[in-house]
Amino acid sequence: MGELAPEVTLPDIHDYVRWAMILPPNGSLGTSTAQEAALSRMNGWHPDLQALIEQADPDNSTLLSIRVVEPGECWAPGPGTLLGDAIHATCPTGGNGANTALRDADLLGRCLIEAAEGRQDLLSAVDSYERQMFEYGGEAVRHSLAALPAFVPNPERPEPA
Repeated sequence: MGELAPEVTLPDIHDYVRWAMILPPNGSLGTSTAQEAALSRMNGWHPDLQALIEQADPDNSTLLSIRVVEPGECWAPGPGTLLGDAIHATCPTGGNGANTALRDADLLGRCLIEAAEGRQDLLSAVDSYERQMFEYGGEAVRHSLAALPAFVPNPERPEPA
Protein backbone atom coordinates (compact mmCIF):
# COMPACT_ATOMS: atom_id res chain seq x y z
CA MET A 1 0.00 0.00 0.00
CA GLY A 2 2.92 2.35 0.64
CA GLU A 3 3.58 2.58 -3.09
CA LEU A 4 -0.04 3.32 -4.02
CA ALA A 5 -0.81 5.84 -1.27
CA PRO A 6 2.37 6.88 0.58
CA GLU A 7 0.52 9.71 2.37
CA VAL A 8 -1.93 7.30 4.03
CA THR A 9 -1.14 5.97 7.46
CA LEU A 10 -3.15 3.23 9.11
CA PRO A 11 -3.68 2.93 12.86
CA ASP A 12 -1.75 0.22 14.65
CA ILE A 13 -4.57 -2.07 15.75
CA HIS A 14 -4.55 -5.61 17.03
CA ASP A 15 -6.11 -8.51 15.17
CA TYR A 16 -9.88 -8.59 15.25
CA VAL A 17 -12.82 -10.61 14.00
CA ARG A 18 -15.95 -8.97 12.63
CA TRP A 19 -19.10 -10.95 13.27
CA ALA A 20 -22.76 -10.45 12.44
CA MET A 21 -25.97 -12.37 13.02
CA ILE A 22 -29.24 -11.53 11.36
CA LEU A 23 -32.13 -11.87 13.79
CA PRO A 24 -35.82 -11.80 12.96
CA PRO A 25 -37.79 -8.65 13.82
CA ASN A 26 -37.74 -8.20 17.58
CA GLY A 27 -35.17 -11.00 17.57
CA SER A 28 -33.21 -9.57 20.47
CA LEU A 29 -35.68 -11.33 22.79
CA GLY A 30 -35.53 -8.47 25.28
CA THR A 31 -31.78 -8.81 25.75
CA SER A 32 -29.65 -5.80 26.55
CA THR A 33 -26.50 -6.52 24.53
CA ALA A 34 -25.64 -7.71 21.06
CA GLN A 35 -23.76 -10.65 22.54
CA GLU A 36 -26.78 -11.76 24.58
CA ALA A 37 -29.03 -11.48 21.52
CA ALA A 38 -26.66 -13.59 19.42
CA LEU A 39 -25.96 -16.15 22.14
CA SER A 40 -29.68 -16.62 22.77
CA ARG A 41 -29.92 -18.05 19.23
CA MET A 42 -26.75 -20.19 19.34
CA ASN A 43 -27.89 -23.24 21.35
CA GLY A 44 -26.09 -26.27 19.98
CA TRP A 45 -23.57 -24.24 17.99
CA HIS A 46 -19.88 -25.07 18.20
CA PRO A 47 -18.36 -23.90 21.52
CA ASP A 48 -15.62 -21.97 19.69
CA LEU A 49 -18.24 -19.86 17.90
CA GLN A 50 -20.05 -19.22 21.17
CA ALA A 51 -16.74 -18.22 22.79
CA LEU A 52 -16.06 -15.82 19.92
CA ILE A 53 -19.30 -13.98 20.67
CA GLU A 54 -18.84 -14.14 24.45
CA GLN A 55 -15.39 -12.55 24.16
CA ALA A 56 -16.49 -9.82 21.72
CA ASP A 57 -15.82 -6.26 22.82
CA PRO A 58 -19.22 -4.92 23.97
CA ASP A 59 -18.17 -1.37 23.07
CA ASN A 60 -17.78 -2.48 19.44
CA SER A 61 -20.89 -4.67 19.24
CA THR A 62 -24.37 -3.39 18.60
CA LEU A 63 -27.86 -4.33 17.48
CA LEU A 64 -28.87 -2.65 14.20
CA SER A 65 -32.07 -2.75 12.19
CA ILE A 66 -31.85 -3.76 8.54
CA ARG A 67 -33.76 -1.43 6.29
CA VAL A 68 -34.48 -1.70 2.59
CA VAL A 69 -35.75 0.83 0.07
CA GLU A 70 -37.45 -0.49 -3.01
CA PRO A 71 -37.96 2.11 -5.73
CA GLY A 72 -41.58 2.72 -6.57
CA GLU A 73 -42.74 4.47 -9.68
CA CYS A 74 -40.36 6.62 -11.67
CA TRP A 75 -40.89 10.33 -11.16
CA ALA A 76 -40.42 13.14 -13.64
CA PRO A 77 -36.70 13.70 -14.21
CA GLY A 78 -35.07 16.78 -12.80
CA PRO A 79 -31.55 18.18 -12.58
CA GLY A 80 -30.79 15.98 -9.54
CA THR A 81 -31.14 12.26 -8.93
CA LEU A 82 -30.31 9.52 -6.44
CA LEU A 83 -28.03 6.50 -6.50
CA GLY A 84 -27.01 3.62 -4.25
CA ASP A 85 -28.64 3.20 -0.86
CA ALA A 86 -30.36 6.57 -1.20
CA ILE A 87 -32.78 5.00 -3.68
CA HIS A 88 -32.50 1.22 -3.39
CA ALA A 89 -30.93 0.15 -0.08
CA THR A 90 -30.67 -3.63 0.01
CA CYS A 91 -30.27 -5.93 2.97
CA PRO A 92 -26.84 -7.60 3.18
CA THR A 93 -28.21 -11.07 2.40
CA GLY A 94 -28.22 -10.36 -1.32
CA GLY A 95 -24.55 -9.45 -1.34
CA ASN A 96 -25.15 -6.87 -4.04
CA GLY A 97 -25.64 -3.46 -2.42
CA ALA A 98 -22.20 -2.04 -3.17
CA ASN A 99 -22.14 -3.55 -6.64
CA THR A 100 -25.51 -2.02 -7.44
CA ALA A 101 -24.32 1.40 -6.23
CA LEU A 102 -21.22 1.11 -8.42
CA ARG A 103 -23.42 0.14 -11.35
CA ASP A 104 -25.50 3.26 -10.66
CA ALA A 105 -22.40 5.46 -10.66
CA ASP A 106 -21.14 3.96 -13.92
CA LEU A 107 -24.50 4.28 -15.67
CA LEU A 108 -25.12 7.81 -14.40
CA GLY A 109 -21.62 8.84 -15.48
CA ARG A 110 -22.16 7.47 -18.98
CA CYS A 111 -25.53 9.21 -19.26
CA LEU A 112 -24.06 12.53 -18.09
CA ILE A 113 -21.20 12.20 -20.58
CA GLU A 114 -23.79 11.82 -23.35
CA ALA A 115 -25.42 15.04 -22.14
CA ALA A 116 -22.08 16.86 -21.90
CA GLU A 117 -21.23 15.79 -25.45
CA GLY A 118 -24.60 17.05 -26.70
CA ARG A 119 -25.96 13.64 -27.68
CA GLN A 120 -28.96 14.25 -25.39
CA ASP A 121 -30.10 17.00 -23.05
CA LEU A 122 -29.56 16.79 -19.28
CA LEU A 123 -33.13 15.83 -18.36
CA SER A 124 -33.17 13.06 -20.99
CA ALA A 125 -29.85 11.75 -19.64
CA VAL A 126 -31.16 11.71 -16.06
CA ASP A 127 -34.41 10.09 -17.23
CA SER A 128 -32.47 7.37 -19.09
CA TYR A 129 -30.38 6.67 -15.98
CA GLU A 130 -33.40 6.58 -13.65
CA ARG A 131 -35.47 4.26 -15.82
CA GLN A 132 -32.68 1.70 -16.08
CA MET A 133 -31.65 2.08 -12.43
CA PHE A 134 -35.22 1.62 -11.18
CA GLU A 135 -35.41 -1.69 -13.03
CA TYR A 136 -32.16 -3.33 -11.89
CA GLY A 137 -32.17 -1.58 -8.48
CA GLY A 138 -35.61 -2.94 -7.68
CA GLU A 139 -34.47 -6.40 -8.75
CA ALA A 140 -31.43 -6.15 -6.43
CA VAL A 141 -33.70 -5.29 -3.48
CA ARG A 142 -36.09 -8.15 -4.29
CA HIS A 143 -33.13 -10.57 -4.59
CA SER A 144 -31.75 -9.52 -1.20
CA LEU A 145 -35.15 -9.90 0.47
CA ALA A 146 -35.71 -13.33 -1.10
CA ALA A 147 -32.39 -14.53 0.37
CA LEU A 148 -33.08 -13.12 3.86
CA PRO A 149 -34.97 -16.12 5.37
CA ALA A 150 -31.98 -18.43 4.79
CA PHE A 151 -29.83 -16.19 7.03
CA VAL A 152 -32.21 -15.75 9.98
CA PRO A 153 -31.88 -18.36 12.75
CA ASN A 154 -35.16 -20.20 13.10
CA PRO A 155 -35.66 -22.66 15.97
CA GLU A 156 -38.32 -24.51 13.94
CA ARG A 157 -35.93 -25.03 11.02
CA PRO A 158 -33.15 -27.51 11.84
CA GLU A 159 -29.62 -26.21 11.31
CA PRO A 160 -27.57 -28.01 8.65
CA ALA A 161 -25.44 -30.83 10.00
